[in-house]
Amino acid sequence: MSKDTNCNLCGADDYQVLFAADVAQINQIVQCNHCGLMYANPRQQIDSDSIEEYDPNWVLDHLHEPRMQQRIDKETLQVRDYTDTKAFVNNRFPNKGNLLEIGSGFGFLLNFFKQDGWQVTGIEPNEALCRYAESELKLSSLPLPLEKTAIADQSQDAILMIHVIEHVADPLACLEKVYQVLKPGGIFVLETPRYDTLMFKLLGKRERSLSCEGHIYFFTSDTLTQMATKAGFKVLKLDYVGRSLNFERLAYNLGVISKSKGIQQFIQWLSVKLNLKQIWFYLNVKDMQRIYLQK
Repeated sequence: MSKDTNCNLCGADDYQVLFAADVAQINQIVQCNHCGLMYANPRQQIDSDSIEEYDPNWVLDHLHEPRMQQRIDKETLQVRDYTDTKAFVNNRFPNKGNLLEIGSGFGFLLNFFKQDGWQVTGIEPNEALCRYAESELKLSSLPLPLEKTAIADQSQDAILMIHVIEHVADPLACLEKVYQVLKPGGIFVLETPRYDTLMFKLLGKRERSLSCEGHIYFFTSDTLTQMATKAGFKVLKLDYVGRSLNFERLAYNLGVISKSKGIQQFIQWLSVKLNLKQIWFYLNVKDMQRIYLQK
């Protein structure tokens, strides 16, 4: 059941409706008239791209199924996009240390840091993905949300949270918890879509990240910075970044933008027919933001 929610950033209940329910996505999307935060209100938190309904053992036995392989290919390919992030964190901690990733998925990015000498732990509420990380990559991955883990306060040198905050029911409380478990001077790297862009102005309700049913918060650079500083963090750097993707994923995104099931199905068929996943590239239209924070 959906219910009204006050602004998570400033607490106000005064907002304007940007998109009615079932226009951009299943939820109505509003913008706070006081601080500008965009969020789903009222909301149903649904992630149509989730594999949580699958038994963890089923996932391990069916890794070559198209749906599994597409997500594995996507996460594997995008690890290369965080080479600069690793260099930034390594510069701050040349002797490495403890690194936590919140929303670690299959574990490929976490493994990228492990191979460089970090002591890593993943948090991934989807148990199926944890099982994969443990069995295939030999990673420690906890199938719980952060607030339910036993991770000690001031125990982590670095924390990553990549494309998670937009799914979280209470993002401010989540950032405050991250602040607690981070050591003084520790680095927190947060990435999420951005909605003060030319792309958003041009596409409106068709903007790809806005259309994702699992997204319930939609940050501009200003509202993300406001929330991070309210949680206690110091902003070190804010980058506008893109993603490595193959043509199959690009075709999928174009299908989402079209908001036509027929077009989506045709594009998906065409991408498989032409084996477009073999061709990859880096695309940056500055519609994602990666913020580097310090405790």
